[in-house]
Amino acid sequence: MRKAGFAMILALLVLCVGILPAGAQPVVSAKQDIAVFALGYYGWFIPSQALGTIDLRIQQVFSNIGRFTVFGTAQRLSSEGVQQFIDALRQAKQANFVLPEKYQFGEAFLTKAEFERLTGAFIVVVPVVTNFAVYWDSKAGSWNCNITTGVTFIDATGGTVISIESIDTSGSDKTNQNNAVMSAINSIPSELEYRIRAIPAFQISTRILEAKGSRVKIQLGSNMGLKKGDEYAIVTKQTIGGIEDSKETGLILITDVSQQLSMGRVLYRSGALDGNTQLKEIARRGTDLDLYFHMSGGESLPGLRATVSRGFYPLRPYIGIQMPLSLAFSFLGVTIIPVNAVIGAEYMMPIGRLHIAPYAGVGLTYAHLTAIWRSYESDYLSHIGLQAGGRVGYLLSRDMRLFVDAGLDYWLALDNLLFNDYGGVTIGAGISFKL
Repeated sequence: MRKAGFAMILALLVLCVGILPAGAQPVVSAKQDIAVFALGYYGWFIPSQALGTIDLRIQQVFSNIGRFTVFGTAQRLSSEGVQQFIDALRQAKQANFVLPEKYQFGEAFLTKAEFERLTGAFIVVVPVVTNFAVYWDSKAGSWNCNITTGVTFIDATGGTVISIESIDTSGSDKTNQNNAVMSAINSIPSELEYRIRAIPAFQISTRILEAKGSRVKIQLGSNMGLKKGDEYAIVTKQTIGGIEDSKETGLILITDVSQQLSMGRVLYRSGALDGNTQLKEIARRGTDLDLYFHMSGGESLPGLRATVSRGFYPLRPYIGIQMPLSLAFSFLGVTIIPVNAVIGAEYMMPIGRLHIAPYAGVGLTYAHLTAIWRSYESDYLSHIGLQAGGRVGYLLSRDMRLFVDAGLDYWLALDNLLFNDYGGVTIGAGISFKL
């Protein structure tokens, strides 16, 4: 009797304190069926070539992202037709609803067979152009194009809206209107992919298969769209008072990817890791943005650097700009603003929250000259240069790190009448934001 009472008390303690049952299994994502409408554009004049290109780009995003089985359709819905389609989905779930032979959604028609095929997918995606403008900017001397694409994600099983994303892209060209349009179109895929990965319903959940020190093997790989440089949160679940809750207790960086498995390195964690450890994708655009201040041989160099993180590890390319402050000049209406443009790469070596990254790059200095009294404005090349050094960073949180740099910068003047060579031993520090 005492044993039975003790067991009952222990069970109540487990329920109240929130210990997760040992047999609980982590969630692992699988591919989802998704039906994608062609781009709706009613009310907007879009050249047929551009329209076909947008359709292709959108289809490619859903196909290449890896986490969907994609069914396409040539039908196009207008903004009004999207709501009518959602209403029809909800009506179709009613027991006494009889499917008509043909539906009309705004300007588009769907037969009964087409409607049933689309709603056979778990998710339906409807992209619609809500703004399309091409114009000549006389001040900038270029053709500009602005496109706003609304993308509605619908759960076909109940007619509920999962998410509505509004994607703004733009492009310009000095000589050709069509090139401006294509530039705006080409900006759609990267933004759309990020928006999809940021929607909770589509984010990858997976688990650790094996942990050895700071190295882990992870279920899922390129078959679900995982890439080098991706980051996954370690998620700990607990049940408190019958309510299940979860929190992030660590961070893993994906270092290598095969077809069905991935390798990762633990950047930080709280608690032990095992085969039941739950992981959740952290959606990022794939760029680390650095703000820094360097001193190089007496020259002050505040700068901005963008390092590509998604798809690259350990060698990561970067581009940056920095301004040599002593070269800036303004006198009697004449102003010179020099800017260094740099391209290079770093070799990242994480050690827990710390990371070491040797880097090297080359660059050019462009000086922008204006003379107010002559209404004169011009850009010219003033220096060429190189930089090399090493960085030590510390991860403050999953989204931000501090770093210090040490190395060498040297910039050779191409016009010795106006400028001198500068550079030397470089030291500096900054902050990095993982976007």
